[in-house]
Amino acid sequence: MILRTTLFISSVVFGLLLGGCDEAEELIDCAQICQAKRDCVDDSYDVDGCTDRCETQSDLDEDYRREAHECEACIDDRACAEQVTCFDNCPKLSQ
Repeated sequence: MILRTTLFISSVVFGLLLGGCDEAEELIDCAQICQAKRDCVDDSYDVDGCTDRCETQSDLDEDYRREAHECEACIDDRACAEQVTCFDNCPKLSQ
């Protein structure tokens, strides 16, 4: 009985870990996007508000999530001068 219970629990945990991998790849680092906009475009930009809106919208809208993912990839490991053009193609980050 103990072996059966242990195997069941192990399979559930393993399944959750595998299922979580797909979702983890879809996560957007909204804070990174918003902070980059503040650092490179507008030093008074509301990073917290932007991050909240971005996270909420990316959970609700697949197109927004795709655009945010592309935006994040564009700004990743680039200097501000190169990031500025990325924000032209980013989803709407402010209200």
